[in-house]
Order: sequence, then structure tokens, then C-alpha cells
Amino acid sequence: MNKVYFIICLFVNVSLQAQEWEVAKNSVTGVFEVNKTKSELFTLINKWISINYYSAQNVIQMNDAESGTVIIKGINEVVYSNLPAKVLQPNSKYVPEKTSTKFNHTIEINIKDNKFRVVYTLTDVISPISAEDIFVSYFFNSINLTGENAEAVKAYNEVLEKYLKQGLIGKEKREKYNQAMIDMFTELNKTIVKKIKITMTSIEKSTKAEDKW
Repeated sequence: MNKVYFIICLFVNVSLQAQEWEVAKNSVTGVFEVNKTKSELFTLINKWISINYYSAQNVIQMNDAESGTVIIKGINEVVYSNLPAKVLQPNSKYVPEKTSTKFNHTIEINIKDNKFRVVYTLTDVISPISAEDIFVSYFFNSINLTGENAEAVKAYNEVLEKYLKQGLIGKEKREKYNQAMIDMFTELNKTIVKKIKITMTSIEKSTKAEDKW
């Protein structure tokens, strides 16, 4: 079983490295070549949506066979290390090692004969607090899939600094907390990109699979 899992992971990693990607602040674009007509690709991609989304009718925003354009909206959840919280409460058994965040996203798929393009864009972060909450805004601004988010995380840390001081958190721990925020967003951005690429690769695989029954 472990050998099978290793082979699957190896295949996915090789596929992700072989494909060329265009990574922007909040989006990833991939272009895939598949030896099928525009009509065939359109049908297979819609089948993938129906299988991978609980309610395809609710998520599909546009589905135009003539133009070859499909746009869907969905929610993705990303799990990553809970580094800042562990700095503040390193010995607490109630602070989990991992945390997660949910994002709203759009996936736009443009289809032609023998190829299709996927543009996966994060639109905002889902929060139990108001979307206008200052922490939500700074958190989402710190998401930069290219990895160039140093200034945004610095601004976020500066906002958090006064709350840490109010909580009587010492300078040394505040500095560790700031570094933990940097490390957390570095991991988070990389994890998001990897999950997006896996999603796109899944779409590609669905267009190449033979319908055997």
C-alpha cells in the first residue's frame, strides 16, 4: 500500500513540474494540450465539475459551449501549520498543530480544439467575522502566491503588535510571533499553489481518461 501511495505522489509531482504555470498574486493559470475536439473537452470538463462539486448547478456561473467558456465559483479549504498560536501558547494542549482557512474562488476554463486554459483565482477569505474586519483584510492581503508578500506581512505584524503589547507579551516573544507569521504565510502560499495545481491536473486527467464500462 505504501509503495502504491509513493508511486501516486511521484506521478503527481512529476506532472506538476512538467506543466508550465503562470502564477500571479491571487491566481494560477495553466494551459493544457489534449488531443480532443472543443466539443469533447467541453463535455468532459462539465462531467468533472459534476463529480467534484456537490451541486454543479449552484457553482456554475457561465457555461457557454459556443465560446468554450466555463466559469465556476467554489470554496477551497487549506490546512497549514498553526505557528503564531504555538508561539503564544507553546505548552497548551488546546492549541492544535494545524489550522485551516477557507477561501472563495473562481475557476475560469477556456476551451479550444486540442487545448484548454484554466485560470484559478482566490477572490476573498471566508471568515466568521465581518468581511470588513481589519484582520480579515490584512490576512487576505498577505496572500501572495508568487511569494512576494514581505511588505504585506510586515504591515499585518505592525497592526498586531499593539494588541500583543496590550496583552503584555514581551519583546522576545513578539519577535518570535512576527517570524512565525512570516513562516506561516510562506507555508500557506506554497500550499495553496500546490492544491490549485493538483486541481488543474485533476481536470486535465479527466479529459484524457477513456470511458470504459
